[in-house]
Amino acid sequence: MDAKAFPPTLDDESRVPLVEFPPQDLVEIIEELTPEKVAGLIDVTDLKADTQEPKIRKMVNWALDYGFYAICVNPVEVDLLPRLLKGSPVKESYVLDFPLGKSSIQSKSRQAAEIVETSRDLRGKGPGNVELDMVINVGRFKRDRNYTREEIEAVVQAAEGESVKVIIRSGELTEEEIVEVCQVAKEAGAHFVKNSTGMDALGATPEHIWLMREAVGPDIGVKAAGGIKDAMTVVRLIYAGAKEPELRNPLRFRIGTSSPLNILATMNWIRLNPQAWAEAKVIPCTICPHGQTAKQRREVREIYMKKCRLCPYRRYRKDKDF
Repeated sequence: MDAKAFPPTLDDESRVPLVEFPPQDLVEIIEELTPEKVAGLIDVTDLKADTQEPKIRKMVNWALDYGFYAICVNPVEVDLLPRLLKGSPVKESYVLDFPLGKSSIQSKSRQAAEIVETSRDLRGKGPGNVELDMVINVGRFKRDRNYTREEIEAVVQAAEGESVKVIIRSGELTEEEIVEVCQVAKEAGAHFVKNSTGMDALGATPEHIWLMREAVGPDIGVKAAGGIKDAMTVVRLIYAGAKEPELRNPLRFRIGTSSPLNILATMNWIRLNPQAWAEAKVIPCTICPHGQTAKQRREVREIYMKKCRLCPYRRYRKDKDF
């Protein structure tokens, strides 16, 4: 990963997907990450359409018992979540214009302001309790970078000091576009960039998380979301997005997951023998974005498939079903 040129170029045929992880680096991460530290990086998430109050209360109990950093839910829960979290350090996180990001700038701004106002009325004044995970309009970004800058700036302003995470839907972007949108988000005042809604063509892949971190540097956060269900997945994503120990804090790196308890349980398991887990081989194509193209638009899919064809690990794809 460190040897790769940045920013990447699609005509660089020597560049292959990020599919190898030095075992000793993974061991260092595993040994440092106690379950308590991992919990402090997690946004417990439930964005399903049929989520009801009992599940929200269960998530709150998990956060209070295990020390999860935030609870990420749909905006409608702002009438309940602040009441349940009042007096606790756990953050409220709400998705904004989810999952498509196709509302107008004015609509996103109004929704952000309404969420912040309601939360403060119920939980207390002042910034620090709310986080907004806004979805950009990917279609507009592809033809008008200034539009994306304006919509992020509008939400940041409406948030009145609360944290704003920008969901870029990386599975719909080329590598150059991932780099560019992350830089736009940083310049527009976002506090985090986030790869996916969890409902996109791709979930969290080390390659995209690495690109995002390289694009924004150490000054703002990177959040990985989508399909994260076990501790080794978390370790690989941390290697990609928070390799430096000083980045392994909730202001610089975050994990969004609906499987927080399984992550903690498997973290305890891999810490029993870090070396063995770090040396265990993973099928590269299962963690590589270039091999997961079925749901992508044709123009993006063709770019990804070119990378796949050039990859020396393509032998794994022969006669395998994964």
